[in-house]
Amino acid sequence: MVILLYVIILNILMKSSDPSIHIPEGLSIGYSDRLHRKQTHLAVAETPIDLGDGRHLLLARNGRGKTTLLKTIAGLIPSLSGKIHCHGTVQFVDEDLRFDTELKPRQIFAALFKNGQRRFALDMAERIELDVEKAYGKLSKGNRQKVGLIIAEARTHHNGPQVLLLDEPFSGLDFAARDKVDAIWRENESGIVRLVCVHPDEPTLKADSAVTIREGRLEQLEVNGTLDWMETRLSLN
Repeated sequence: MVILLYVIILNILMKSSDPSIHIPEGLSIGYSDRLHRKQTHLAVAETPIDLGDGRHLLLARNGRGKTTLLKTIAGLIPSLSGKIHCHGTVQFVDEDLRFDTELKPRQIFAALFKNGQRRFALDMAERIELDVEKAYGKLSKGNRQKVGLIIAEARTHHNGPQVLLLDEPFSGLDFAARDKVDAIWRENESGIVRLVCVHPDEPTLKADSAVTIREGRLEQLEVNGTLDWMETRLSLN
């Protein structure tokens, strides 16, 4: 059976042991219509943005360019101007990750991982209450998301500097599962940059900084552990 894997991995030659994302001043994201020679600009970085080890939230209202930014960082679509630089192995984790419906999560993990990474995947599955013996096609949306989150985390395990780009990873999870994933992330922060796209209506998450898209601008907000959620939500247009 064929595994349809929509986690995109980009291996980058690294000059530093520390993972990072650098978005230069003037970088513009959007779409190009080559047929009609037309560009749709979504946002531009008016100042440089630098993301290092830790968790960084990506906040914007729908349609403002959150997924576009993640795909641009991952190299799946080109920027309209400027170039993003990443140090580390880059994973783009889409919430629509799919596998053969007959496969069980245990089989998926066995096909993708060996030794320590496989053990990590199975341990994480137990912690976040994923039934690894249930066919993927019979899993709920939330449990399918758990499979994607486990795969992303297992790939980072003892695997050098990592950049994780997560597109609304909590949209199908209940509060208990979110808390457990949050705890696992806090235990595994060293050597990993996580840029986590979340909906503005999500509850407060701890973070080292936040990247926002508002009024067509990419901006970085410094965060002292937690974000003033209401103030940030009101600022998003």
